[in-house]
Amino acid sequence: MNLTPPKKSDSSRAARNTAARLLAVQAVYQAIQLHVPPASLIDEFLKHRVGMDLNAADSDGSDPAFMVVAEDHIFKSIMAGVTERWADLQHMITARVKDNPSGEPLLAAIMICGAYEILAHHDVTTGIIIGDYLDITHGFYTGSEPKLVNAVLDGIAKELRA
Repeated sequence: MNLTPPKKSDSSRAARNTAARLLAVQAVYQAIQLHVPPASLIDEFLKHRVGMDLNAADSDGSDPAFMVVAEDHIFKSIMAGVTERWADLQHMITARVKDNPSGEPLLAAIMICGAYEILAHHDVTTGIIIGDYLDITHGFYTGSEPKLVNAVLDGIAKELRA
């Protein structure tokens, strides 16, 4: 059984970027829960939460699966930017949501990370950014939350990238 985590070259760049977005959402969620700046969790997440074994052992005896290794610079950029622009991002989101999403920390984390990327990562199309954050949302929610995330991020994108 091979327990060696994958190398960055084993995954596509798009998959590594998506993994960085998911990792950032997880870290921002933890930061919200612990009431700490998101950037304070960068080292912890890069050292201890990347390339983890997803299954201790697969039931069919095959090698366990590993997560795609997150693109470090994307993850660090999101975490630093979210920390720096926290108040601006909160304002952008609450201006578009009737009920304050901070009552639901995971949903807030998804929208905060997505809003930051739309604001700062002009080299990435809004379709890719919104699509990845919608995929993340669908991974955690089965109700109307993906529609909310789509509406909020789409509204921010139209305002900032018109």
